[in-house]
Amino acid sequence: MAEKRPRIVVVGSLNVDHTLRVPHIPAPGETLAASGMLTCFGGKGANQAVAAARAGGAVSIIGCVGLDDFGARYLEALESEGIDTTGVLRSAMPTGSAFIAVDDHGENSIIVNAGANHAITPEDVEKHAGLIRGADALLLQLECPLAVVQRVAEIARDAGVRVVLNPSPLSEVYLAARFAVDVLIVNEGEAEQITPSRNLTEAMCRHLIITRGAESTLSITENGVMEIAPPKVTPVDTVGAGDTFAGAFAVASGEGRGDAIGFANAAGALATLKAGAQPAIPTRGEIEGFMRR
Repeated sequence: MAEKRPRIVVVGSLNVDHTLRVPHIPAPGETLAASGMLTCFGGKGANQAVAAARAGGAVSIIGCVGLDDFGARYLEALESEGIDTTGVLRSAMPTGSAFIAVDDHGENSIIVNAGANHAITPEDVEKHAGLIRGADALLLQLECPLAVVQRVAEIARDAGVRVVLNPSPLSEVYLAARFAVDVLIVNEGEAEQITPSRNLTEAMCRHLIITRGAESTLSITENGVMEIAPPKVTPVDTVGAGDTFAGAFAVASGEGRGDAIGFANAAGALATLKAGAQPAIPTRGEIEGFMRR
């Protein structure tokens, strides 16, 4: 591990995931019998935070959970990962939740109830501006209000902190009001909506990373395009794989690793081999061992 652990601040969602195993993703009006159910902690923000912590980062998270039992248990779980939760607010709204159908091929369909994730405001995050300014990287997604995401990105950029955004779930609101970041991590479908020509100016970033499942990940900078092939695996559950990629990349790039995308590819691939989001996120040792093999 690097001598200095990169300081990663994540601003984003904390959900409780309820995952149902089904033979295929249900069509409109179709009723399916599930073969199993798993309830675990998730949400894109917290998933990224756990991924970054397990990859070796010094991680803090800013977000909001409910005053309910789920919220209390979630804070305990994050703290057990060594994640600083002083930036997590408590709200009278219920802790966010997600209901996930995963089919026999590992593909998924997700319904999210934002709950307390949408109780956080730009004024709330202003109180933690010092934490953001002291980070090596700010890691973001779009499961909390866009005004919050925009404000923390402004705070970070004004302080020279690298901003890494995974603009998911992609929305028309973001497409109309996109803002400048340093690194934009998207999948193929998101890339087609944001910048079909894969143009950095259009994407409003300096580094565009396009993940493509089993196909090579594209790394696009002003120096050109690189393709980095991911490990070949047979997915069990793809929920959280993108979040794992983002968290691992934030740490590896913060350490100055030349193989940061390869490291993130390996982490994301490993995350597809187990059910659930956070239970499947690998440790640094597992990632590096997998890369050696």
